Amino acid sequence: MQPGGKIFDEYLAPEWLQRYLSAKRIVEARLQDGGDDVLRPVIFRPSLIFSYDRLASLPPVGAFFVGNKIGLPFVDKPVTVQSLASAIVSSLSNESVRGVQRYKQIEDLS
Repeated sequence: MQPGGKIFDEYLAPEWLQRYLSAKRIVEARLQDGGDDVLRPVIFRPSLIFSYDRLASLPPVGAFFVGNKIGLPFVDKPVTVQSLASAIVSSLSNESVRGVQRYKQIEDLS
């Protein structure tokens, strides 16, 4: 969980988001703890996903870059849709990739 994530989940997130995050984490934990050699869980958790051809998205993207750089909690560096897609495709053929992949791993895989 992100630093400060528990505070966000319990006190700041709206109820619908709390339910979603709880269900999501249960499913991810089951995938990771399954012990099944047939299934290799790879869970991508990008922050904001953007594309340079969508100019309207660039102001929030810039805010996320700045927020990540200064260390705001819950603010991961944004990733392009192209790098996310590339990372997903790369993970399919790389058996060593498993578990949660955040922006740093997405960048490395793309």
